[in-house]
Amino acid sequence: MQRLPLIVIVLGLLAVAGCGGRTEGPSTGPLPFTMPTTQPTPAPVTSYTLSGVVKEAWIDTGLPGATVTIASGPSRGSATTDEQGRYAIGNLLPGVYSVTFSKPAPYGRSTYAPINVFADATFSGALSLTGGFPISAANLQGYWVGQGPYPNEPCWLLLFQNGTRLDGWYKDRREYSTAVSGTYTDGSVFLDLGVSRLTIEGRVEDARCIRAVIKDAALGGNFPIAISRGGPGCDR
Repeated sequence: MQRLPLIVIVLGLLAVAGCGGRTEGPSTGPLPFTMPTTQPTPAPVTSYTLSGVVKEAWIDTGLPGATVTIASGPSRGSATTDEQGRYAIGNLLPGVYSVTFSKPAPYGRSTYAPINVFADATFSGALSLTGGFPISAANLQGYWVGQGPYPNEPCWLLLFQNGTRLDGWYKDRREYSTAVSGTYTDGSVFLDLGVSRLTIEGRVEDARCIRAVIKDAALGGNFPIAISRGGPGCDR
């Protein structure tokens, strides 16, 4: 076997070292984007309150015990009116709503719309007696207006009847009461109006007319008065 000269071997080793013996390390490059692990806190949802008064349509004052219900809109809710007829429904999302006022018979229901609730809002409406009871001389339940030579005329009566017993509300230009009580027997009517020792005594002429005297101790007199159901019904 022929031996290579020593010079040839050395030159071969130098060629290997200069032409491929060095190895480059891996390229790092830019780091990949990573989503943050914590999410931003969402903005709080704003809510508002709708409030107001439910009135008795004839007496024109607050009606207690009525139910106010959100009939349509972004939120739901309901409330019952207090002794002054006031209500409030909170936690309502911004939007356009309709509300229903209701009260058991002899009252009915009324729906109102649109009501804008984009801030704390107020809305008031009225409820009236329904026509679900007979109008007769034997049943005095309903709305009455009194007129005559009485200094505080006109006056308004809301009467509820249970047999011979009468209850209701009274209002004139100076006085107001929900403490009306009285009786109706054999065509005779007696009413204690619950304020300032006011009383009414009279006779029922027909389904729409009561001839009476209103006794006002504060004014010191007995004053003739014609009381008509729902409007004109007695000739003064």
